[in-house]
Amino acid sequence: MPTLVDFGVYVQHRDGFLHSSRGRVALFYGGIVGRLARLVLSDLEDLACLEPSEDVLDAGARVTSRNGEEVLWYEALTEEEIHLICGVYIVETEDGQQLKYISWWPTPTAFWSSGLNTGWWNANCERWFVKRLKETKSPQVKLHTYSEWKNKLRFSTAAHKVTVKNDELSAQYLAARLSHIDTLY
Repeated sequence: MPTLVDFGVYVQHRDGFLHSSRGRVALFYGGIVGRLARLVLSDLEDLACLEPSEDVLDAGARVTSRNGEEVLWYEALTEEEIHLICGVYIVETEDGQQLKYISWWPTPTAFWSSGLNTGWWNANCERWFVKRLKETKSPQVKLHTYSEWKNKLRFSTAAHKVTVKNDELSAQYLAARLSHIDTLY
């Protein structure tokens, strides 16, 4: 069972990372990671306008044009950084035979597949976030595994279906536009 001291240590590590040069990348991540970044960082406009850090080639993501001639880089978080922000711990199961991941906050995968994900941070997301933030300050707070988070974030299955369809239609639209752009070069 985690303690309030454990939560304090997590917050100290998370906030230290978010105040580092890599922390601003979390603002662009969206979902739960972006919301946690906005909880900690106050000068959002200034941070968002900064140029990418020099480690973009090491810790960034690459997008290549269809013809392979043009490469664009954008800053991305590593899995370890995401785990740090969400407060993920690796612990032994009760029988000591396996390891499991538990966290203070759901990982992006659990959040994105939930009924809360509508493609933007909406009022329901914010209500849930504020409620969970209060829970984390309680001595009875419980950390959850990925499966437990998926069950706790179920809410509306229709919302997730709409989001998936919206993503598909957006991808089709962008693919059509990008294929047109490729022919211009």
